[in-house]
Amino acid sequence: MNAQTRPRRRIVVVGGGISGLAAAHKLTQHARKYDPTLEVLLLEASARPGGTIRTYSRDNFLLEGGPDAFISEKPEVLELAKQLGLESHLLETNEAHRRSFIVRGGRLRPVPEGFHLLAPSRFWPFITTDIFSWAGKARMALELFLPRRSPVNGDDESLAEFVRRRFGREALERMAQPMVGGIYTADPEQLSLRATMPRFLDMERAHRSIIRAMWRARRRAADAAESRSTSGARYSSFSPSTAACKCSPTVSPPRCPQTPCDSTRRSKRCRSTNKLINGS
Repeated sequence: MNAQTRPRRRIVVVGGGISGLAAAHKLTQHARKYDPTLEVLLLEASARPGGTIRTYSRDNFLLEGGPDAFISEKPEVLELAKQLGLESHLLETNEAHRRSFIVRGGRLRPVPEGFHLLAPSRFWPFITTDIFSWAGKARMALELFLPRRSPVNGDDESLAEFVRRRFGREALERMAQPMVGGIYTADPEQLSLRATMPRFLDMERAHRSIIRAMWRARRRAADAAESRSTSGARYSSFSPSTAACKCSPTVSPPRCPQTPCDSTRRSKRCRSTNKLINGS
């Protein structure tokens, strides 16, 4: 039976958020390539697609109503942006203004330097921050001595369960929950750790302690940077443009930080640079 004589089939995608839109896009690609009889219907209750993802302007600033970034360690989102012709619109983090803030007690409080979503990689900024109480800091430091999760308990757990188990309730409520909300805009109680942040699960498995793993990774990065700076002069004589360009992956596709970013563009468009995150 050829495509012209086969009965038409319809697949209904319920919900026009990022997951529904991505699913409908994938199905449409499949239909064009393999099955022209397939019809894709997307249903959305609200007046606009996009779900919690929304960008709007106020006082000449772009504000994100939902997630404002994606993790470039997972290439699927970047590949989807390329397919849709949106790659040129992606903005990488501006390293000169790469700072996040937590709102607590009615005040903006900077996230401690070296704090990566769930855990600190630097000791002194973590000790001196006023985001956590001393009891909360002590509970987070206890993570250095906790055992690995037993394999008999399964290979996955919710992101909230993981943070509470490793770092305590305060770490979840004051840091992990608002930080993760800027990426997923979802309840961490419902987010699978394996699906969203598998590297933390792998850190526990390989190093036992997440903090210890991050300290080791930071030392390795520092050693690598020192090695590059030591050999840079030697290689720069052969290829100065290549040796001088140190592109690094951030929340958007890697681009050379030497690319100029004028002040207007930086203040109004580089919206991944200074995040305002509301904590409890």
